[in-house]
Amino acid sequence: MERKKILILCDCFPPFLAPRMGYLCKYLPELGWEPIIITELMPQSLSKELSNSNNITYINYYLSDNKITQKIKYTFVFLADFFFNYKDIIVAKKIRQHAKIHNFSLILSSTYRTYPLRAAYKASKKYNLPLVTDLRDIIEQFPKNEHISKKISNIDFLNNLVSFFFTKRLLHQRNFALRYANYITTISPWHVETLKKYNKNTHLIYNGFDSELFYPENIKSSKFTIIYTGRIWSLELRDPSLLFEATSKLLNEKKIDAKNFQIHFYIDENSINLMKNLSQKFNIAPLVYYFNYIPYTQIRNILNQSSILLLLTNKSTTPDGPKGIMTTKFFEYLAVEKPILCVRSDEGCLENVINDVKCGLAGKNVEEVAGFIEEKYNEWKQNGYTSISIDKDKIQQFSRKYQAKQFVEIFESLINKNE
Repeated sequence: MERKKILILCDCFPPFLAPRMGYLCKYLPELGWEPIIITELMPQSLSKELSNSNNITYINYYLSDNKITQKIKYTFVFLADFFFNYKDIIVAKKIRQHAKIHNFSLILSSTYRTYPLRAAYKASKKYNLPLVTDLRDIIEQFPKNEHISKKISNIDFLNNLVSFFFTKRLLHQRNFALRYANYITTISPWHVETLKKYNKNTHLIYNGFDSELFYPENIKSSKFTIIYTGRIWSLELRDPSLLFEATSKLLNEKKIDAKNFQIHFYIDENSINLMKNLSQKFNIAPLVYYFNYIPYTQIRNILNQSSILLLLTNKSTTPDGPKGIMTTKFFEYLAVEKPILCVRSDEGCLENVINDVKCGLAGKNVEEVAGFIEEKYNEWKQNGYTSISIDKDKIQQFSRKYQAKQFVEIFESLINKNE
């Protein structure tokens, strides 16, 4: 049976972030779909395994071996895109080239801000194709303009002013484009409720884990190790203070031994500086170790060697708190069936899932965090490893293969309506 062809337009694609789209494309062929991807070329950050396809078109807008040239190109692209939607214009040209070769059944556009939603809805209209828009993250979830990665000045007032107008334009463009989507998918119940204001046909497909890559192994270790992998943009977004304070408390009360207790961070240089300052504040710096990022295919081994897996977030119910953030990291933690410590609890979507599948603790105060660590520390001393009795049936909804089937059900229903 001939596969249906789907045009996927996304702001990034493996090995340049966006594992959600990478895993979807991994499983689409066995579900009867052939993905054709157009995306932006970015600095590599993930394994190349998710990009093993001849059907990916990477558009290089500004990357260059020369840093000065790259900075000039980046500035040009930023301004041209802000005022004239330059990136979407280039994508539209690539779409026309592919449309001459492929007979598409549907368009899927995926982003965390706006690009390339404009190109997607215009192509949907031009070729009379159903359009599914997938929003992996949205601007409203980030505290204090953290959806903007680069600052233009060291002057806060100027940065805030530019951020205000930039954000306002992005939201206007995004919300306009959302009205044209036949179907919107997103990553958490909070995201669903937020986006339903602009398109009522908005539905939930969680992020998840690939069961072929992530699975549990009970590995005995000589140290009790709390492990975190990822990036820490700011303490407003991800704050380990409760963990550090609880560790200090347990150490002072001699309920843990500094000789066999460690906290490992696999993070970038900026995150390391942030954690060093905070660990010194709580007098636990000697217990905290820092490592560089590791290849994606090696993450499972690191996770399985842990005693507790650390998930960092912050309270979502405050005005500046992160909203609805449920990272891929959380679901990969679930897959290896190790105890998860979430600090500080978001008191929202993440805490609800943690409690539902019984995978650990979403901590709200020092006492319960310290109690959780002490319990798992004693378990480790007895067995040499820790584990949890997770609800396996419930976590299957978070497998990438199951989620690919959810997407395909949407695709098929829209094609049937379009015939």
